[in-house]
Amino acid sequence: MNNMQAIIWLFPLLFMFHDFEEMIFMQAWIRKNKSFLYNKFPRLSKKLFYHFDNITTASFALGVAEEFILISIITVTSYITNRYNLWTGLFIAFTLHLLIHCFQALIIRKYIPTVVTSIICLPFCIYIIKKVVEILPLNIIILYSILGFVIMVINLVFIHKIMVIFNQWLIQYERK
Repeated sequence: MNNMQAIIWLFPLLFMFHDFEEMIFMQAWIRKNKSFLYNKFPRLSKKLFYHFDNITTASFALGVAEEFILISIITVTSYITNRYNLWTGLFIAFTLHLLIHCFQALIIRKYIPTVVTSIICLPFCIYIIKKVVEILPLNIIILYSILGFVIMVINLVFIHKIMVIFNQWLIQYERK
């Protein structure tokens, strides 16, 4: 087993570690900080609150599960084929996602669910990216990072729509 075959398994672990913080704290944090966020970012908050009012912890967990399955499939495929291009692109997109959370916390100047695990995960991500840079050409890394980011954004839009639909289904399920 080469070094990358061992390293790639950290992606699903880091992802779940990070998303556990988000799943556990997000709803309570939004309820606690709703007026603060609305006063500081009125236009953005109006759109986000409408959306997050239709997402429960259960529906959010469904979205996380979908992402975890996708990451796991790509990790297993990379392990079996010994090809790391797509895995690298998605991992770098994930790392960028962690950096975005850190900047979000700096912008609002308070704790947000995701910032603690983002800070903990970032050194591991930097180490992994350094290892990737040693084995893959820079043009491949850039190309697949762009592809990974595009996949991440499209998937994020998709799962947020699915979360709302799933939440509506759960409400109907409870009534039956």
